[in-house]
Parts: sequence; C-alpha cells; structure tokens
Amino acid sequence: MDGATGRILYLDPFAGIAGDMFLGLLLDLGVEDEKLVKEFQHLGVRFDLIVKPVNKNGIAAVHTHVRVPAEGEDEDEEHVCDDTWRHAHEHTHPHRHEREHDHSHDHKHCHEDDHSHEEAVPRGHAMTLDEIMQILDRLEEPTRGKAQRMFLSLVEAEAQVHGSTADSVHLHETGTVDAIVEIVGAVKGLELLGVDHLVCGPVNTGTGFVNMAHGTYPVPAPATAELLKGVPVRMDGFASIRKELVTPTGAVILSQLVDEFAPISMTVERVGYGAGSRDMEIPNVLRGFLGYSEEAAGSKRLMLLESNIDDMNPELYGHIMESLYRNGALDVFFTPIQMKKNRPGTMVSVLGEPHNKAALIEVLMKESTTLGVRVTYPERYEAERRIVDVTTDLGTARVKVATYGGEVVNVSPEYDSCRLLSIQSGVPLKQVYTMVLQATDATLGIEGSMD
Repeated sequence: MDGATGRILYLDPFAGIAGDMFLGLLLDLGVEDEKLVKEFQHLGVRFDLIVKPVNKNGIAAVHTHVRVPAEGEDEDEEHVCDDTWRHAHEHTHPHRHEREHDHSHDHKHCHEDDHSHEEAVPRGHAMTLDEIMQILDRLEEPTRGKAQRMFLSLVEAEAQVHGSTADSVHLHETGTVDAIVEIVGAVKGLELLGVDHLVCGPVNTGTGFVNMAHGTYPVPAPATAELLKGVPVRMDGFASIRKELVTPTGAVILSQLVDEFAPISMTVERVGYGAGSRDMEIPNVLRGFLGYSEEAAGSKRLMLLESNIDDMNPELYGHIMESLYRNGALDVFFTPIQMKKNRPGTMVSVLGEPHNKAALIEVLMKESTTLGVRVTYPERYEAERRIVDVTTDLGTARVKVATYGGEVVNVSPEYDSCRLLSIQSGVPLKQVYTMVLQATDATLGIEGSMD
C-alpha cells in the first residue's frame, strides 16, 4: 500500500485481555497454525493446545486452552480429544475441540517439575525463573529474547508485590506451561502476521475482588497492577461486571509488546476476536483490527530515554554507549548540563524502538549511576536509504542514497570506503569525496552533486 508505514494491529480490550484471548485473536486473524506449532516444538514440553470456535453474545471468536496431561497419563487417552487437529511432536498436541470447558482464564495452574523434555509436566509444582529460562533457551532469536524479557517482567512484578527477589519467586497465579505457550505464541504469532506496530486502546481491567493462593485481593490483582504501570486503564464499565478482566499474562503482553497506547488512523484489512471463557453482560472477547497505517510515509514512533547524571566516572560513558547500541539503541548522545547545587553533569539520551524499552532501561540502571529514566515517545520521519556502489577512476566506492517522497534528497559517500581509496591512491580524501559524488551524479542521473 502506497504511503503505508507497515502492518498495524490495533487492540480493543473493551473486555480486558488474557494470554489465551490474545493467542485466540492471532489465530482468528490468520496466523498459520502449522508455523506456530513448529515454534512450540522447540520448547520440548508436553501439552495439548485445544483450539475451538465459540460464540460470545453473538460474536464468533476463537478460544484457546493449554492442557497439561497429568503425570502418568497416556497422551492418547480418549478424553484428551476425539478430533485431532494437528500434532506438533510426540509431546505437544494442538487440537480442534468442540466441547465447551468450564475453566476460567483468570489464573492458570499448570506447573512443571524437574524433568527431561520427554516427560509430562505434573501439576502443583511452581517453577522458578531459572527453570523457565532453561525452557525458553531452546527457542531461536528473536523469539527467545522477547519471551525471556516478558517472563523476567512477570517474575519481577511478583517479587515486587511479595517483597522478595526474582530468584526466589515461584510462579503460581501466573501459571507456568500455559503462560509459556501463551507468551511464546504471542511473540511468534505477531511475527507470523507480519505486524510491524502493535497499538492498543484503553484497557478495561474490571472491578471487584479475586481469590488467589495468598488470599482475596482487589482487581486488578497486585502483580497485574505492577505490570500495568504506564498502561492506560479504565475500571468503570458495567456495574454488573465485577470480575477480573486482565490477567498477569495479558498485562505482560500489554507492557512488553505494545508499541503505543493511542488512537490510530488505519485502513482495516481484517477484524479478529479471541475469546475468554466467561459469559458476561458484554462479549468476553479481545477484538483486534489488522491493517495498515495511513500516516505520512516515513513516519515512525520511537522512544526517547533520558537520564541526568552528575556523579559518575567519565571513563564509564564509552562502555555505556557500546552496551546501549548492543541492546538495540538507534542513537546515543551525551549533552553537558548544569544540575542542582550548580554541579556540571551529563544528560544521557537514548533513541530506540519501544519494544527495546526494557532492555535499554536495564542497561542505564545497571551500568550507570542514575536513579531514574525519563521516557517520551517522539515521532520521527525517515527518508528511505539504500547503499549504491559507484565506480571512479580510483576504484569502487559505497554511497548512501536517501529518498523521500520518491525523490533523491541526499547523497553521502561512505567515509571508510573513500578513506581506503585515498590511502591506496595517495589522492587527498576531500578530492576523493568530490570524485565519488560526481560519479554518483552520473550513475543516478542527478544534476549537481549533493553533500
């Protein structure tokens, strides 16, 4: 589509969000289940993925449920499923299933004990972060890194609530195997749909109270509330819906995968619905609009991280810059500033894409002496760029050509390429630049060289 900035998925969580709802939405929008199952194979964990069409208040939707066979249960027992949809491998079974289930999507309790990848996962055992990371290590990038960051965020939220550390947390309410499947499915599903930008409207969290392992808590539950920091939410809605509408897995999808919470102008190609398990006054579904943005060509939402520092060894700045670039920063720059008590300081600015926010903030927190990071979301307009090889009397040089609106707006010889020609020929570097620009003009048919 002309002028499109990429494929957009807009979430409308008017009835909240949970991991099973998001996975159902992706399947309803057209994710190829064979490719998704292939990703699940890498996990090496035995489970049944039950997928079925349901109707919620007159809306056709897709519901998913992760079932972990009981210890010692024969995976081919008749009650697992009569109608096999597809087998991922001998221990992972997605099924099409027509029967309704009376389980709820609030909290899942599928747990795994110490086992090889050929064993079933017994329920009742809460997994540690290390155990979960070992399973996710079997995935390939970029799915592995994104899924691991999401689980780290889950565990840190639990630790914050309970006043403990991430290493000591055992996941109960957030589930284990089912949460792993839902998170990996969310990351891989977005990739399979070709989604470049995930946008979300205000999230309905529900109201009331929920019963959990440690007692009765207000909605949203404590860990969920931690994960919803920075997410626009509403807690009003229908007075009769006093229920938990956002689960921890749903909250971590919002906090880690959504690029922007804002209204959006887009051309809709397809509408999908992922179903929860409840029957409520409103349809218990997560709605999604898949299409393309109608923003001007070259427009892109980015993230700007800033931190003011006045007490750090200057030798550390170079290391911090390298670490930020390794973790996805698009640009890093330092600005001299004057801080409180008239002390000279440095403002560290990091430009990056929103999905790298957690990793970049972690670098700033761990590698610098800062106590806080400001986050804003500027909009950047980009020219399209390509590298062209041009031939001169001295040899071949690489040139970066930028176009905007279909017109060449800038031509820039690559420094390293020109410097090599200068060294080899003995011709001054500034003269090499002139020769390369002239050769570029001839190659591209541009009148007058650009600098």
